[in-house]
Amino acid sequence: MMLVDVWEEHLDEASFRWEQWEQALVAPDATLLATAEREERLLGHLEGLAEQEALEAVVRPAFDSEEAARVSVATHVLLSQGAVDEVLSRLRGSEVEPRVAMCRALEVSEVAGLSTALESLLKLGDVDLQARVLETLAGRQGTSPEVLARYFPHDEPRARIAALHGARPLPEELARRMLPALLASAHPDIRLAAVEAGLTAGLRLAWEACGREARGLTPEAMVLLAIGGGEEDTDFLVGLAKDDEFRPEVVWALGFSGRLAAMDFCAELLNVRGVARLAGEAFSAMTGLQLEGPYALLEEEEPDESEDPEADLTVRPEDDLPWPNVSAVRGWWAESRSRFVEGQRYLLGQPFSGVVLMEALESSSMRRRHVLVRELAIRTRGQHVIPTRAFTHRQREALARARGARLVLGSGPLVSTLR
Repeated sequence: MMLVDVWEEHLDEASFRWEQWEQALVAPDATLLATAEREERLLGHLEGLAEQEALEAVVRPAFDSEEAARVSVATHVLLSQGAVDEVLSRLRGSEVEPRVAMCRALEVSEVAGLSTALESLLKLGDVDLQARVLETLAGRQGTSPEVLARYFPHDEPRARIAALHGARPLPEELARRMLPALLASAHPDIRLAAVEAGLTAGLRLAWEACGREARGLTPEAMVLLAIGGGEEDTDFLVGLAKDDEFRPEVVWALGFSGRLAAMDFCAELLNVRGVARLAGEAFSAMTGLQLEGPYALLEEEEPDESEDPEADLTVRPEDDLPWPNVSAVRGWWAESRSRFVEGQRYLLGQPFSGVVLMEALESSSMRRRHVLVRELAIRTRGQHVIPTRAFTHRQREALARARGARLVLGSGPLVSTLR
């Protein structure tokens, strides 16, 4: 009985730590190092459940739970003990919510041959299952683009989107043949996924489609325009951000542009309550100024937005960011601005390059890294895709391979590299 108590404690702790780890993966105030520390505690509890007796006593019963993290933990443990067939059987017979939780564990599991086993489920007629499996395979990055491309015409939009996300690097001939129809889809998320797949394949037509999507006020297309565009694209985004309605999404995108006009504009927004912290984050990412110490407000100095009757009290990721000390940051900017050159793109205060991008992927907040790896994939034609939702040791292995390649990445507009 004592062992069962120990296993139940491991299960409870693993479920709690799983949730914490998932939150850290997208947090604006967590780094790769801090996430690895959370992950280590999670892995310890997962290991504590890796006994055959524990499977019957607490792991299999956990599948009856309504807690997603508990189901993910149970799935991960069963996989680690070789029960792949059982997991896939449970996946086929599960409802939507537990299916999502199981797929998340399948996505991060490192069991050998799992991607091939998952591919066999694509032959079944369950449309939701096919879409979930394609999403899982895209996250695992273990399936060939040619296999995934078979699902580009799938009837379910989620399946098409997942196949597009996973099919990297997509051979140019295949991309030119299949992407035009997807870029013209009536479904905006399919168009956006096709844009990114096309950019990664090096196609100019994808960049043209990106511009159309950005001018149609699609937030993710604005991000792609920021990382791949030139001065005129930054000016367009700055102009768009002058409208209160679109400002938060555009400021987020501008933080990846690294252009002087974006830095100036973000400095202007540091005292605008609705976007002050978001603008501070973007300004910091571009200029390299850390918003801490004298450049951030003390907790007792922070504005109380709850007292503002017009404030949007929706919980946002940037709520965990520091409030910039406006006078101190602007004072620093007045002294430092002259070393930033118009026409040059910057990241962390340095001219953009492959080395600087790798540095940013090591040190930037977890939520910003999801965008930075997209740029890495695009600029390397899909040769380097960092799995930012995987366990951190897998991320570090992918980063080490990219560093070892001694990447030479241009800082100019992306369009100059496309065909």
